[in-house]
Amino acid sequence: MSSSLAKAGSSGSDVDAPNAMIDEKRRKRMISNRESARRSRMKRQKHLEGLVSEKSILERKIYEGNEKYVAIWQSHFALESQNKILRDEKMKLAENLKNLQQILSGYEVPESDQDIEVSDRFLNPWQVSSPVKPITASVMFTF
Repeated sequence: MSSSLAKAGSSGSDVDAPNAMIDEKRRKRMISNRESARRSRMKRQKHLEGLVSEKSILERKIYEGNEKYVAIWQSHFALESQNKILRDEKMKLAENLKNLQQILSGYEVPESDQDIEVSDRFLNPWQVSSPVKPITASVMFTF
């Protein structure tokens, strides 16, 4: 029996050595896996923070783009209104020109431009030829 105990004792330490190596490998693997999982969580957290930051930047750009769109649309609408007014004025002026041409067609045209005398009043329509008297409030509002 003592030989069997010796065998059991020696075989027990022999068995413990491989188990100890397996346990050590397992412990190292667990530590490695934990570090890998920690790095993965950190990487995922950084990626998530980057996405949140990118989202806020894109939302700000969308807001600014919408503001520009509204401003451009308002400007476009104003220009369309002005364009319509100018078209109407153009039509009225074309009609006036047509009427004036019909009136002028009834008159004789001089043979040269030297025969035509044009008053300075027509060349400078914005200048008033007679002195302007100021209007006083007392004259305007007498009852």
